[in-house]
Amino acid sequence: MSRIGSVGGSAPLPSLSNVGMPESAPGFGDSLDALLRPPPAVPNSGTVQFSKHAAARMESRGIDLDESDRADLGAAIDQLARRGSKESLVLMGDHAFIVGVPDRKVVTVMTRQEAAGNIFTNIDSTAVVR
Repeated sequence: MSRIGSVGGSAPLPSLSNVGMPESAPGFGDSLDALLRPPPAVPNSGTVQFSKHAAARMESRGIDLDESDRADLGAAIDQLARRGSKESLVLMGDHAFIVGVPDRKVVTVMTRQEAAGNIFTNIDSTAVVR
């Protein structure tokens, strides 16, 4: 006759806080500390790179950015980086940019009119510049 949970047995019951958790899993305090820790400083290189695809889209759509536009786009990327963004939609004037924030690279560009009605997936944030 087998008894599953005998009273007074020699084997201690597992702690509820450890049930189903691997040894290396961070505790609640560690997770909370990580969330409250300020994000790492982001170097402001000021340089915005454009992928070959984005450059081709800009040319085919007649999109030309002056130095002021590039500076505004760079400032938006800086703000997104400080917030921990990875892939973002930046709306600026009549243009929409999908940006890989960590490498400061524009991956595609379109007019706002082309962007209207579309669904953007795999982005974690949006910045509206103007």
